[in-house]
Amino acid sequence: MSSEPTPKSRVLMVDDDQEYLGFCTMILRDDGHNVTACSDFNEGRRQLAKHHFDALIADVRLGAYNGLHLIALAAPSMIRIALSAFFDPVIRRDAEQAGARFLLKPADCASISALLSQTDYVPAAQPR
Repeated sequence: MSSEPTPKSRVLMVDDDQEYLGFCTMILRDDGHNVTACSDFNEGRRQLAKHHFDALIADVRLGAYNGLHLIALAAPSMIRIALSAFFDPVIRRDAEQAGARFLLKPADCASISALLSQTDYVPAAQPR
């Protein structure tokens, strides 16, 4: 019998803020999540196309790219979380219409982990 806990979820986290990405990745892994961390849009897109994930956490501003495009590519069954250091009601609406929760950075990584662990998670509004 293995002493390793079963990961709670397979998470793809995409953020160009290396410090925040590293810190959240550490917290999520400590909480038992299997995290793939990417620091740019293109790598996040490749990982999303190549592997199955239960959740996607994406910064809205990824250099010249928009993390909401990654959220739009994610399977509807995935937990999707959009992060932004700037509150913009239009971006929040766009994230929620794409089925993502919108959180302001620096979002508490432990709270994100708890959200990922909820068995009764209901995605935000789905596109019509």
